[in-house]
Amino acid sequence: MSDVGKRSLIGSPIPLMVALNVIGVNLITPVLPSYAAHFDVGIAAASFLITVFALARMSFRLPAGSLSDRYGSRVVCMGGGLVQACGALLATVAPGLGVLLVARAIQGIGSALFGTSVNRYLLVVTDKQDLGRSIAGFQGGIVLGGTLGPLIGGVVAQEFGIFAPFFVQAAVAFALVGVSWIVIKPNDGSHSAANRGAPRPTLRSILAVPGFRVVMLSGFSLFFVRAGAINVVVPAFADEVLALSPAQIGAVISLGSIVSLLFMPLAGKLADSIGRWQVAVAGALTTSGTVALYGLVDTALQLYLVAALTGVGIGLAAVALPTMIGDIAPPGTEGRASGVYRMANDLGWIFGPATLGLLADRSQYGLAFVVAGLPFVLAAALLSRSRSS
Repeated sequence: MSDVGKRSLIGSPIPLMVALNVIGVNLITPVLPSYAAHFDVGIAAASFLITVFALARMSFRLPAGSLSDRYGSRVVCMGGGLVQACGALLATVAPGLGVLLVARAIQGIGSALFGTSVNRYLLVVTDKQDLGRSIAGFQGGIVLGGTLGPLIGGVVAQEFGIFAPFFVQAAVAFALVGVSWIVIKPNDGSHSAANRGAPRPTLRSILAVPGFRVVMLSGFSLFFVRAGAINVVVPAFADEVLALSPAQIGAVISLGSIVSLLFMPLAGKLADSIGRWQVAVAGALTTSGTVALYGLVDTALQLYLVAALTGVGIGLAAVALPTMIGDIAPPGTEGRASGVYRMANDLGWIFGPATLGLLADRSQYGLAFVVAGLPFVLAAALLSRSRSS
């Protein structure tokens, strides 16, 4: 890919484009109880609207990366927006929960296409010396969208009905098609003569790259903590043990996200200056150490403090790890490498709540918080060992 013009994407509108996409994805989160009542099913059944989306997105991460390596990020981004729009429109006319689940799966496929191809674009066209800061913007867009999406979705549903968020999702997705055409440039090397003539590395050869599997484990560990400990165990612990109100629990979760968002620019600068693996190890150890502290908390103030400290660790790791993918992925495989790494993230998102939720159900909160951090401790040790070897 020698013909790709490397450049700095600091200050690019890509983070805002990513935030817009994630806002659309998260619009329905606060409306799940309403869907359960509308279709006369339980909350557990309604929660499959999130699970199906995540499974479909995970399953299409690798194909999305392969398509973006072959055809370029712009066309795959635009295709992802169109697929998401089709899924949202189908959801607005769903006569039952089954059709709504299909619509959500379609949206998950579109999300995989869009997110993986944008990630790949950053890795391909960004100067290595600026990659950490560019990835920080990308990750910040994800966090910002995840924070604003449920807030906007709740207001839209309250004012215009429970299916209104899907109309908004469709509008956002169609807008992303046009924005992708403008923001994502076509000269990303996917159609270069060298790329067309060279043999395409296999998935096995990508996984065999030194350090790649360790970064995958680290990505799994990060989302194991975020989805399992932060989103499931912390709310249950705050409710059952500390007797906090729903508003207070929401503030705890939001505080951690805000701190992560604020620390991501610093994480990007540090990743570009002192090194990616140093920041990744610091993030892993900080996250695993602070998440274990949740089990020792006995006041609301302590809970807020621990949430903020955990947000620091998550912010560091969330930037450094995908930046490392850009460093170690063989040329021409950036899309597939991004897809595999994001699949590991999605696996953590799926297994974290299931594993740690079982411990929370038995009120074994201290053990749950320790278990939440163990994969990250192992990942930090392996990251350090791979660096020194």
